Amino acid sequence: AKLKRARDAEVKEATDLKKFKADLLSKVIVKTIVKEQTNTQSVTALRFNHLPFASGTSGTSAKPEDTNLGNLFATCGGDFATVYDDEHFGDHVAVVAQFKNEKTKHSAGGELTAVAWVDARGFTGHEFGDALLAVGGGNDNAVQIFSVAEARVVRMLKGHVGSVVALAAGAAASSADADTSAVGASRLAVLDSNGTVTVWNWRTAQVVCAFKAGDAIALEMPDEGDVVITGHADGDVVVWPVAVEENAEKKRAGAGAMAGTVGNVKALARDETQPAAVTVNLAGAHTGVAVDCVRCLPGDRLATKSVDGVVCVRGARSSPASSAAATTWKVPGFVKPKKHELRSALSSFGCDPLGEFLAVGNSDGETFVYDVNTGLAIKTVKQDRDFKGLNAVRAAAVSRDCRRVHAAFGPGVVWRAEVVPGLDDEEGPGTPE
Repeated sequence: AKLKRARDAEVKEATDLKKFKADLLSKVIVKTIVKEQTNTQSVTALRFNHLPFASGTSGTSAKPEDTNLGNLFATCGGDFATVYDDEHFGDHVAVVAQFKNEKTKHSAGGELTAVAWVDARGFTGHEFGDALLAVGGGNDNAVQIFSVAEARVVRMLKGHVGSVVALAAGAAASSADADTSAVGASRLAVLDSNGTVTVWNWRTAQVVCAFKAGDAIALEMPDEGDVVITGHADGDVVVWPVAVEENAEKKRAGAGAMAGTVGNVKALARDETQPAAVTVNLAGAHTGVAVDCVRCLPGDRLATKSVDGVVCVRGARSSPASSAAATTWKVPGFVKPKKHELRSALSSFGCDPLGEFLAVGNSDGETFVYDVNTGLAIKTVKQDRDFKGLNAVRAAAVSRDCRRVHAAFGPGVVWRAEVVPGLDDEEGPGTPE
């Protein structure tokens, strides 16, 4: 509590809050190393709970940076998904809950491949709220909604034909959904390896709509949940409308069966029955290069990354075909994967809740923090460890107070770089920069 009060006082005294946060990020060094329960592969996903109003309270007055459970971040690696508290234990990262995808009468078990936070408002009955994490993957390609407070699965979404590639959730309630009494959001999008996107009402376990997204390898959904945005192996980024469909479950089964060859993303065709789908005008930022991460940012902005390290941030997300102003830069040290290695080499970046700063890692285990508006690098965090085939940073993230930067690379390792009072950006153990 004393540490929190001191940090709150620093923020209150800052005359330029963004500059204050940028200064903090410029001083982070690796101080905490978390070893997860997978020894043969990297942690494949790392996501902070930046959903607004995540505590279970209602109302619209809160700001994105005030997310009550924004102290939580989740990872997945092997058949484990782990939720951590990043703020309340001082120099330590604490495990809050862990999910192991074991074989049961409800699930086939197996490796998890994606995570996404979903809105717990109106769903939980806990006095202090709950955080709900969607975990996807396993031998049955299921998506399970995991309650952090109860440490158990509260919803199961099945029927995906291909393996789960990505998950994305909206954070605003939609009156078009079947459960109109719900206080919080209910839409969750699932991309599988057959190129099928399924949009669920996860609260009722009903399919809202489904369509073929072809060679899609990345997925995002804005808070409104009215569209799905996909990144593709050919460099396109496409916006798809979400509309409640009759017989959506039957259509989904057909889409999965017709989608194409799982092993070759280039062979998958897009759904020609979706005339309202719009390709985002990125002014050629990713032409011909696979886009493996897409993020919606506050202020109607869209951020994308391709596998060669090019990052593009454009405005006017809600007008995707327009020639909106964009900032583009290239992250050094990226090695483009071969076509047959594309899905196993996907990586993601992360931003703070306000979308002011972006953390991303490269193929050499280096993590970079950028100013989203200018594309200028604020900090580079390097490691002198060589994990051979596991050197690539698979996921990176920025904490809500911009005091910590996380990166996942190596055999089940999460690295936390943080501001260490008194060191003033001096080198820490094993951290040459």
